[in-house]
Amino acid sequence: MTDPIRFVPPWRVVELEDAYRIEDANGLAIGHLFFTEDPDQIAHTGRLSRNEARLAAARVVEISDFELALMQLRAERDEAQGTAP
Repeated sequence: MTDPIRFVPPWRVVELEDAYRIEDANGLAIGHLFFTEDPDQIAHTGRLSRNEARLAAARVVEISDFELALMQLRAERDEAQGTAP
């Protein structure tokens, strides 16, 4: 069995012509959030506006940053308690 893919932090948001791409530190694409600025497409297709896509991409990156900080705090706690692996 192969190991799961690890997306190296920190993650970042890259703006493209019609999407925001979320990348890891190595430039590997994690996901895309496509948008349109056409109100008719937004209304009829449910596609995101540019601002909605930007905010959603930023939230994904924030979650990644939070999880990384939480892992670091747990490692420091374990080291201080002498329970580090």
